[in-house]
Amino acid sequence: MGQDNITGVILAGGRSSRMGEDKGLIEINGKPLFEHIAERLRPQVGDILISCNRNTERYGRNFQTVPDITQDFSGPLAGMLAALSVSRTKWVLFVPCDVPAFPTNLAEAFLENTAGQQAVYACDAEREHPTLCLLNRNLIPALKTYLGKGDRKLMIFLHKIGAKSVLFNESTAFSNLNSPEDVALWKTNNQDLSR
Repeated sequence: MGQDNITGVILAGGRSSRMGEDKGLIEINGKPLFEHIAERLRPQVGDILISCNRNTERYGRNFQTVPDITQDFSGPLAGMLAALSVSRTKWVLFVPCDVPAFPTNLAEAFLENTAGQQAVYACDAEREHPTLCLLNRNLIPALKTYLGKGDRKLMIFLHKIGAKSVLFNESTAFSNLNSPEDVALWKTNNQDLSR
């Protein structure tokens, strides 16, 4: 199975309360953050969708956008369900809009671990990173049931379905930009995001 059999989804549907503005649209080196993410994701997938609940016009200039089925900002699982529901491929790779250095071999490493699995997700030596995951469309019914009960926690859902964690050694690859301070620091340390 190659990259054409995977749909990439950038998760940009959160409130961004700590940032004070829509995280995915924060400009870094003259480009919104989500476009940096898309450039890094493009070689790994066949198609890219943006999971967002606002600023659809901006996100939708070059990408198909997917709003949550319920508009209550109920966490990444709501965006994941919506994206799985419209995906034309069996496997969907999710990446949040605020992790600009995620591994360039993310899809490849996940695919190597899909045997007997319906979901795999990233971790490093310190912690789990469930929003970076590869989910199979077969999970739609289980996810609908889980959300229907009012459950929201992504990690609990992944454990419940027996998802497999995939270890990446570069922990800095999962640094996320949550605040204006994080962005300022990132700009200072990463002059060239295309590396």
